[in-house]
Amino acid sequence: MVRQPHIELVLLLDPDLESSGALFVGSYILQLILHLPSQMAQHIRDLVAALLRRMQSCKLSGLRSSLLVIFARLVHMSAPHVEQFIELLVSIPAEGHPNSFAYLMVEWTKLQGEIQGAYQIKVTTTALALLLSTKHAELGKLNVQGYLIQSTAGITTRSKAKTAPDQWTMMPLPAKILALLADALIEIQEQVLVGGDEDSDWEEVQEADVETDEALILSSCAIPRGRPSHDYLDAMAKAFDEDQDDGDDDDLLSGADPLNEINLVNYLVDFLKKFSHSEGAIFSHLLQSLTKSQHDAIQMVLKQ
Repeated sequence: MVRQPHIELVLLLDPDLESSGALFVGSYILQLILHLPSQMAQHIRDLVAALLRRMQSCKLSGLRSSLLVIFARLVHMSAPHVEQFIELLVSIPAEGHPNSFAYLMVEWTKLQGEIQGAYQIKVTTTALALLLSTKHAELGKLNVQGYLIQSTAGITTRSKAKTAPDQWTMMPLPAKILALLADALIEIQEQVLVGGDEDSDWEEVQEADVETDEALILSSCAIPRGRPSHDYLDAMAKAFDEDQDDGDDDDLLSGADPLNEINLVNYLVDFLKKFSHSEGAIFSHLLQSLTKSQHDAIQMVLKQ
């Protein structure tokens, strides 16, 4: 019986604890959030501060990703007042950064592409959309890692990588979030185009709406021409669920969370439509920071 979960969490999130010893703390905290929300709400500031300290001391990417999922779930819990959660993060100091919100978003935007599992991807991707929808002033203050600057110096050896590490562009946080939402769409589109079997719903859509040229199918920006059909979006959703059904998810955890019922494709389409309509000028400005494939992926779903 968990009488004082916050005390156990303080111990498990001790920044001096070996990362391997806290590997499953993310799942444990999510269980507490889902099953004891009122008790956890009383200690939200302490929990957030402990999570941030643990992230800054963490060496394992798997643990860092699991902690990001917790933050994403807390974003959802704060809805429809997500701006209050942002302000909570801003009020908590973070070593080497203006505040904890700045630190979290720098790390989140770097690691989002490494998140694995259908449930985890749904929670983090939709949480990013919620953050963007706030249009909070703190979002506009931050620049985060953008795109990799390709090196022309030939093959990168291990020693060369140490002396000349990868260089990245910097981009405004709102633009980066939109880029990550576009990347989620691109990844699902690629699953449909490359991973579908011959009897899938996508085959019929492909015959009608998609160029059959092999190079286009393998291209990251390959999308149907013209107006995408509902069948195409349904095929995207099906491909996402099938691709992520790899047995790695915590079935007990995801099954207990209503967010697991989210249709990620429909969610992103709905969000992008509403955001583009309500914030036309901002949306158009953010699109200018995206790559062609990201821009095309978003424009495709907006035509639906």
